[in-house]
Amino acid sequence: MELNEKEFTDGWGLDEYTARFRGLDVQIGRWWQIDPKPDVEESGYAANEDNPVMWSDPEGDWPHPIYIRSFAPFEYFGGGFHGNDRTYSTSTAQYVTSRLAHRFTVDPSAGTYNAGNVWSDDSYHPDLGRANATKNDKAYIKCFTHAADKNGNSIVTFTTVMAGSNPLVPMAPDIDVRTRFTLIENEKAGTLRVIVNQTGDAFPAAETFIGDTKGNRLFIGVSPAIGTVLSLIGDTDRKMMSADFTITMDSEGGFTGVRVGSGDKARTYSISQWNEMMRSKPTTK
Repeated sequence: MELNEKEFTDGWGLDEYTARFRGLDVQIGRWWQIDPKPDVEESGYAANEDNPVMWSDPEGDWPHPIYIRSFAPFEYFGGGFHGNDRTYSTSTAQYVTSRLAHRFTVDPSAGTYNAGNVWSDDSYHPDLGRANATKNDKAYIKCFTHAADKNGNSIVTFTTVMAGSNPLVPMAPDIDVRTRFTLIENEKAGTLRVIVNQTGDAFPAAETFIGDTKGNRLFIGVSPAIGTVLSLIGDTDRKMMSADFTITMDSEGGFTGVRVGSGDKARTYSISQWNEMMRSKPTTK
């Protein structure tokens, strides 16, 4: 994939890098083959979050992609605006819509992150028309720390902030979501502990999930929509979602299951069981 174990060739009159996993045409700056392990959100012809200086990917894997999305589970958002009219989902952006979404990546073992991108789908009103707020949406990562202990654990902590408003309504209040993460990864043991506390407007609904090197996606947690569009007014800090569980992984970084608790009280779930449990939770309250 990336330009390690590379060979520069000049076959068929074209200048090409032959990397370990695929070839790169240096004249047009494009890969000839798709990524054999593409990230679920990106094109298979993309690489390294479009930032090869920041990211390297020698084995065709990725740091963990994390998604935080706020969406209107009902048909109408309020005031006649159309909602997303859906339930919780780990599908990527081309399959579901959201009022506001932030995608970023974190590699706990390396102690690095990529702040990623923020976007929103169109807002629509039968009288006011359609508009997109992506250029005004905000999302960032702050207070990122990294440490390692003698037991082989790599520990990162950070907070994400996401905010965005309705582009069809001047001075509309933001949807606000703030999420505090602690990720503890032990590659030798094949575990990733996830500790999360999410606060904000608690309206509309929200979903947070994480991906692995094989394209699996796992819910971290979900938050139902509480109140009405008036709940967006002000800088609120309502509790939305909290989580504390451990993901088990194989030697290639693929998720294999979820463990909650410890000792005799520990419960284990398959990826599908865990996601179905989250998906069955109510989207409104």
